[in-house]
Amino acid sequence: MSSFQLLFLLPSFFFHFVHCSPSPILEATIDNVTNAYYNCTRNTTSATNNAYHSNIKTLLEWLSSNSSNSLRYYNTTVASQNSADTVYGSFLCVRDIDPRLCQLSVIEAAKLISSLCTTAAEAIVWYSVCYVRYSDRRFFSTVEKSPELSFMNDKNYVGQVERFNNILWDMLNNLRIETANASTKFAEKSVNLTDNQKLYGFTWCVPYLSKENCGWCLTSAIAEVPTTCCRGKSGGSIYYPSCGVRFELYPFHKELGNIPWVPPATSPYLSALPGKGKQKTLTLIVIVVPIVVSLVVLALGYRCFLYRKERKNQHDILKESFGNDIATFESLQFELAKIYAATNRFAAENRIGKGGFGEVYKGILSDGQEIAVKRLTRSSGQGAVEFKNEVQVIAKLQHRNLVRLLGFCLEDEEKILIYEYVPNKSLDYFLFDPQKRKLLSWSQRQKIIKGIVRGILYLHEDSRLKIIHRDLKPSNVLLDSNMNPKISDFGMARIMYTDQIEESTGRIVGTYGYISPEYAMHGYFSVKSDVFSFGIMVLEIISGKRKGCSAESECVDDIRRYAWKKWAEQTPLELVDPHIEGTYSQEEVIKYIHIGLLCVQEVPEERPTMATIAFYLNSPSINLPSPLEPPYFKRSGIEENTTQIKELDIISDSTNGIT
Repeated sequence: MSSFQLLFLLPSFFFHFVHCSPSPILEATIDNVTNAYYNCTRNTTSATNNAYHSNIKTLLEWLSSNSSNSLRYYNTTVASQNSADTVYGSFLCVRDIDPRLCQLSVIEAAKLISSLCTTAAEAIVWYSVCYVRYSDRRFFSTVEKSPELSFMNDKNYVGQVERFNNILWDMLNNLRIETANASTKFAEKSVNLTDNQKLYGFTWCVPYLSKENCGWCLTSAIAEVPTTCCRGKSGGSIYYPSCGVRFELYPFHKELGNIPWVPPATSPYLSALPGKGKQKTLTLIVIVVPIVVSLVVLALGYRCFLYRKERKNQHDILKESFGNDIATFESLQFELAKIYAATNRFAAENRIGKGGFGEVYKGILSDGQEIAVKRLTRSSGQGAVEFKNEVQVIAKLQHRNLVRLLGFCLEDEEKILIYEYVPNKSLDYFLFDPQKRKLLSWSQRQKIIKGIVRGILYLHEDSRLKIIHRDLKPSNVLLDSNMNPKISDFGMARIMYTDQIEESTGRIVGTYGYISPEYAMHGYFSVKSDVFSFGIMVLEIISGKRKGCSAESECVDDIRRYAWKKWAEQTPLELVDPHIEGTYSQEEVIKYIHIGLLCVQEVPEERPTMATIAFYLNSPSINLPSPLEPPYFKRSGIEENTTQIKELDIISDSTNGIT
């Protein structure tokens, strides 16, 4: 068997390794079946009450007894009059294995989870062939991607890596489709790499997942293979509670699929001194302890003095940055020490992206919460402006389609923004990759478009403020674990009066190709500027083609000119990305193209508002106004604004997880 090492564990959970002695029933057949990884989640005091603990014990007994019925999957609920004491549980044997092995694994896992997670509200134990979990949440029928367990083979693939990656990607995507359609919700496959070498793959979902949800879950797992897990490796695994993926260069699916991992060696320790050494030790204690205590008291006093001085300095910095709103923003302030601890002092392996104003790191707080940390470049004056603006704007916004700001840090010349962590990176990561965009079906693209509409509509009309984003683009649309869109990067956003129609500026900011003509040419921006950017994104999402300039002449509006050409020729479906899998309604797709063309019209007044767009999208049959042909925009037509346009490239970089 190929050796594996523990590569990555989702930071909101901490897995422990336990090796237990196998039951003698199958000891001759199975050596490492009881290599286990366990996770005790949310060790809250509510889980220590007697009723809940008793229900957990009952549930684990039910799971153990039902494992003897040749069941591969089983879920059950121990209900209680007090809903807070109700517990939900399940087991899953992820392979079509000997029922005795499944039974042994479930029984051993139930014992282990009971002894290790005595106060946990949620817990899970993974064995190489099964897992057992319980929770105070009803997780049945939902896609659960946390906690995550990832492994990679310690050997790099030797051969044509690019060809290997392409074959691997195609194989996993075929397995994803087969698994989603299979009644058993698992599939295995082998493909030829060379005349003498094969690549083996295996994917699975929990049986209760629908076809679409199983596909979604596996989409997320497969997307991690070339990024967070197994780049360039000859084998690897991604395990979620709801689905899993594995590939190897040997037929592991015919074996037990053991995943051995050697835990770190324990640290050496010093033994107590025997005999005569005790008297010398006592003398040293009498002399040394008072000195040490005095030094500690002095150190604590000095530390207290420095802390008070630092707090005063921080208060002065906040007052300078946020003025009269200081009381509101003080509660969002994070200590730099906590950020250092969460990101391992901004370790390179935690970096997940880089933008024009700084770098982005993934971190985990002491309570297990995942965060994305945006560390602005110290020397960037624009970064300081963006920092203040983003805190002031997004801290006042709460919507499911907007990325949530958790806090900030202003300390030791650092300017740091802390956001919720969004695991599936940004829309452009999927949309403009020839392989990954195959994972975006029409229903998924439709879902993303509608989510973006809800987020922008909230900014324009439904929040306490009227906000123009000014930098809408696929890299600023993040995708959560269920591929729901979240609009991010509010550094360029502007707050407007409720009755204010438009505003002008001499400093053009945004990303070239997404900014509206009136803004690029004359500095006028309004809600219709965001509508234009949204329209470009709609056409990109439908076509899979990126906006941009051709080498010859056309510049800002390549994608809208291309879309208009197909519309005028009455062949709009030729715009549709050929990589979209599955069936879809042609009338529905044409309607979305129609709306996209309405959004990118030249005159702002001709564009619909986001409220009108939402109405269009949610009305099954409606007569839409005819779009007007967009004009050409030569590069020479905007030469007069080159000084401002240069600024646009500064913030056009995409990042992973947050921008």
